[in-house]
Amino acid sequence: MKLRLISLFAALCVVTVTVFAASAADLRRQMAARLPAIDTMKTSEAVGENNRGLLEVRAAGKADAASLVAEENRDREAVYEIIAKETGATAESVGHARAKQIAANSRPGVWVQDESGAWKKK
Repeated sequence: MKLRLISLFAALCVVTVTVFAASAADLRRQMAARLPAIDTMKTSEAVGENNRGLLEVRAAGKADAASLVAEENRDREAVYEIIAKETGATAESVGHARAKQIAANSRPGVWVQDESGAWKKK
C-alpha cells in the first residue's frame, strides 16, 4: 500500500512538471507574439509600464490596447507566480523587481511609473 502511494505521488509529480513546462513554453510563445504590438503601443504612448511589472493603458479610447493589455498582464502574472514558486518569493515582489528592470531598460519616450506611483516619460 505504501509503495503504491509513493508510486502515485511520483507519477503525479512527473505529470505536474510536464504540464508546468508546457505552460511556461506557451506563455513565452504568447508573450513573444504580442511583443511587436505592445512595442508599437508603448511608442505611441497608448500604454505604459506600471510599478508592479504590468502594462497600463495610458490613452483613453484605446479599446484594442485594453484587450491586449489584459492578455499580456494575465500572462505576466502567471510568469511572476512561476518565478515566485521557484524562488520562494511572492509574485508581487517578483513584479516589483521586474518593473525596476523594465524602467531601467525602457527606450526614451516610454511611460513608466516610479515607485511612488508617479508617471514619467523615460
